[in-house]
Amino acid sequence: MASAFMNSCADLLTSTGNVGSVVRTGVLAASASGIFSVVGMRLPVPAAFEELTVVALLLLIELCVASRRRASQAQACKGGKRALSTSPKLDAACCRGAVTSSHSKVTENVAVRSANCSRANSVTATASPSIPECSLAAKLQSAAKIGDISAAEAMMETLLTRGSHPGVVSYGVLISAHAKAGNILAAERWLAALTESSLGSPNAICMNMLISACAKQHDVERAEGWLEKMPLLGVEKDVMSFNAVIDACARAGNIDRAEGWLKKMRGEGVAPNVVSYSCVLNACAKAGDATRAEGWVQAMIDGGSSEGIVEPNAICYNAVIHACCKADHIDRAVQWIAEMTKKGIQPTVNSYSTIIDKLAKKGDLEGAERWLTRMADVHVEADVVSYNMILSQYVKSNDAEKACKLFEQMLERRVAPNVVCFNLMINIHARRGDTKSIWQRLREMRRLGVSADKVSFATAMKGFVKNADLPGAERLVNEMRARDLQPDTFMFNGLLVTCARLKDVASAEECLRRLVKEGSEPDAGSYSAMVDVCAQVGDIQRAERWLQKMQDEGFQVSANTYCILVQAVAKLGDMACAERLLTTMESASIDASSSTYNALISACAKRGDVERAELWLTRMAVAGTPADVASYSAMVHACAKASDLQRAERWIETMEANSIEANVVTFNSIINACARCGEAARAEYWLERMLSKGIAPCVLTFNSLINACAKAGDVARAERWLASMPERGVQPDDVSYSTVIHACSMKHDPQRAEGWLEKMRSGSGPAVVQPNTFCYNSVVQAWARAGDARRASKWLTEALRADVACSAPSFSAVVAAYMKAKNLPEAERWVHQMIEAKLPVPRMGWGSFESLAAAWEQQGEPAHAAALRTLASEVSSSTQTTSARSCRQRGGSGGGGSSHGYGRKS
Repeated sequence: MASAFMNSCADLLTSTGNVGSVVRTGVLAASASGIFSVVGMRLPVPAAFEELTVVALLLLIELCVASRRRASQAQACKGGKRALSTSPKLDAACCRGAVTSSHSKVTENVAVRSANCSRANSVTATASPSIPECSLAAKLQSAAKIGDISAAEAMMETLLTRGSHPGVVSYGVLISAHAKAGNILAAERWLAALTESSLGSPNAICMNMLISACAKQHDVERAEGWLEKMPLLGVEKDVMSFNAVIDACARAGNIDRAEGWLKKMRGEGVAPNVVSYSCVLNACAKAGDATRAEGWVQAMIDGGSSEGIVEPNAICYNAVIHACCKADHIDRAVQWIAEMTKKGIQPTVNSYSTIIDKLAKKGDLEGAERWLTRMADVHVEADVVSYNMILSQYVKSNDAEKACKLFEQMLERRVAPNVVCFNLMINIHARRGDTKSIWQRLREMRRLGVSADKVSFATAMKGFVKNADLPGAERLVNEMRARDLQPDTFMFNGLLVTCARLKDVASAEECLRRLVKEGSEPDAGSYSAMVDVCAQVGDIQRAERWLQKMQDEGFQVSANTYCILVQAVAKLGDMACAERLLTTMESASIDASSSTYNALISACAKRGDVERAELWLTRMAVAGTPADVASYSAMVHACAKASDLQRAERWIETMEANSIEANVVTFNSIINACARCGEAARAEYWLERMLSKGIAPCVLTFNSLINACAKAGDVARAERWLASMPERGVQPDDVSYSTVIHACSMKHDPQRAEGWLEKMRSGSGPAVVQPNTFCYNSVVQAWARAGDARRASKWLTEALRADVACSAPSFSAVVAAYMKAKNLPEAERWVHQMIEAKLPVPRMGWGSFESLAAAWEQQGEPAHAAALRTLASEVSSSTQTTSARSCRQRGGSGGGGSSHGYGRKS
């Protein structure tokens, strides 16, 4: 008995538990106190020395006990394999003190230490089979907690390879880690392994995380399936389980399904909480079903369910506000914000930003800004996202002034702009070509500590391209490098397009070389820009070489690139090359756009080649490319050039039959066709058709109409249309007047023509327009043909005084008129005037040197006649020398630059 009592006392004193520590401390304190009391009778001992001695002895004893504890744990783990085999629950028991469950909180220091050691531990666990199973399980859980799933799985495999039985906790940790990472298949694999191991059931937390992972991936069926399997796995469904499935339905926007699970939840005796309702509300918001959302919130407020009142929180109200805005019921959204405030719930930034976003997208930007102010008034701080919602709409509407004002307001309210905010501002400046403001924004970003990204510079590049500012674009690329961003292909393509706009082939090719040198790869846009710049300068051969290079590099040539080249070639008049390119497109099954075909049709129209234009319009239909208004207008123009009015009118009928409305260009072309054919009545008919369709005629329309009247010889009709132009809101130009003056001249009515010229000069006509060369020439020649040399010379003199370059026929007409009037000195004076004006004097016919010389001979002045013939020879020789010199100058560059591709025949 005494021996047993002594053993119990010894065990108590050497115990590693808290009780042992207390007993040891008490016994040591009592013993030390007694000893120092006895010693103190003979030798006084300071109290500090006594305390220090007691602390030192306590520390020494505790170190000895701790050493004994570690030795005993090592001995217990040595034969742990057999023990673990006989007791599968030992793994959980050993690890419970070291690692908590996968959902418990850990301190920051423990997490940091686990993160630093997990990799080393995982390697050791897989490489060294001598590590105890309990230590492996603890490290497995630590690795899973910090997200090192591969290391945790490696440790689990090691445990299984050894024949150990990892506990339910170890399986649960892996399942939860995979679910959290969204690896559903891996989580399901470990869940199946746990089920097959017969160790026990997973816990509810583990299952809820798996269902939530399915919800995040919008896999409703899978989430529902796992919820149904929970009872079979021995896991009781809780509110979080149902909420996870309802959330899956909400994410998929399936309101009926979400509501069905809420009802089933109640049926199974699980009381919904505010999260359950908010998930259903989010489903309603996503579907834009405002009525349904409002019904659920009202049900929460009224407490209509058996669970009683579940007070909606800010998230619930925000969901119903979002649903109302999506359903375009902003007024109802505003009412719910008022209801929130009434219930004592402070609206959040999301409550307001939903309304702001809706108003901004509807174009009510002033209303959106008022809500920003309203937020500030109730002390809800707007975030940068709220401002960006409005800024993005100002960018779309290209309203730079209001965007800048809002940006300044944002800074005043101490809302820190982010990179998206600055990119929006840079975009609006770039669209306007305001490169000065672009540089200002980039400097401001640096000052505010906002790092510009590649989007910032790519957006800025658009502004320099718009202005064709190559030095500025180069500076932008250098600035990008200075901010440790490597210019990519897009930036170099911006340089290439700028070169194309400047028609600078050499600089474009240099940019492309730099692009490759800096390690970037040219893309289809790079080669398209090279084709464009060569086509712009008319170097078709070089453009085709770049086109071939593009194909050799494996890039698909876009329809737009072909269109650029076809249009350039067609503009040069090389129909054979343009047609060859378009045929290549058709052979390569590249859908040519209507603009590509229209370029060919227009080129044919300019040449008056109606048959070829019709051929390409037919080919266009066969290729499945719908003809548009430009196609038909070009066709009508081709007929007008060929003076084929009936054919032009047939094409307009075809156009209308295909439900394509004619525009002002179409009507101008058909009226021009009437003018060429002298059909004044038909021209007036088409003008009335034009007006009946609500298309406003322009000055070109009336000029063609006046020309039709002039060609028909109906001067009065032409004058009436000229006088009516201001009444119809169109101001006549010099062509309008010159057409009427020319009509008077052709009707041999110089007095009438002179009257219109006087009106132009005095500004008393329908519009103040200065007469042009054609006006003066028409009047001069009209009076000359009428035989009034004095009036003809008067108007020619007026033209020279007005610095108007009159034509050689006008001078010749005046000379001829004086010759007919037998006034040879005056005729000769005008010949000399003609020579001084460097105009060619006719060799033969009326008003020529020879006719004037013959007239002098008839008057008995052979010497005078001989002098005139000598002058004619000198003038002729001088003209030929000048002409030869001009030809040599034009031909001195080696064939007009044909080596550069300009020599293609038009």
